[in-house]
Amino acid sequence: MTESGGRLRRLGSRAPRQHLPLAGSAAGAIVLAVLVAGGFDPMEKPAAEVEPLAVGESVDLGPFVVTADRLRVVDELPGVSEGDDGTRVLALVATVTATGTTTQYGAMLSESVALDGVPGVPADGDGPVPADAVYVMADGTRLDAVQPGLEYEVALVWEQDVRADAPSEARLVLVGRTLRESSIDRSMEWLDPAPVVAGDLEVTAPAEEES
Repeated sequence: MTESGGRLRRLGSRAPRQHLPLAGSAAGAIVLAVLVAGGFDPMEKPAAEVEPLAVGESVDLGPFVVTADRLRVVDELPGVSEGDDGTRVLALVATVTATGTTTQYGAMLSESVALDGVPGVPADGDGPVPADAVYVMADGTRLDAVQPGLEYEVALVWEQDVRADAPSEARLVLVGRTLRESSIDRSMEWLDPAPVVAGDLEVTAPAEEES
């Protein structure tokens, strides 16, 4: 993805933000009232701009290209926690590559893939829940750095309270970022996270895969 990251390639880049005078007019008073009342969130992306998720389709998120393969309840993934008496593990198996020429943090990849509305998956607040961690499928090691030019098959994992039923499907949200100059130190960074793709995936139980 180019500098206008966090979009599917078929979408146009975001138009420049304009600062419009609000005060001194009836329309301005109405807008200000809405802002004060919390009726408008400038960070909330309109649903019409979020593309539908398709399994097996590569999605350019800016720093990463992610291809979602399958979502399952974990029983055997080398090195990946299998839960305990209080939790089970949900894992998204996906293919990931880093764009550009610099190494990206695995933590940013975790924050770029989220589950939305799954009972028993703990969240810090409202909205989609980013993955707890990313593991390399080949050897079960934790993926802390994503090297450019390499393709990784990974498992992005979430813990779910066993008191909640294992879901038969779950809503997956992929979050993109834009490469722009930081206002703090003027360096180029991947900023402005926003959902770009979302959709429901079937969650496969281990017994179903073995049958």
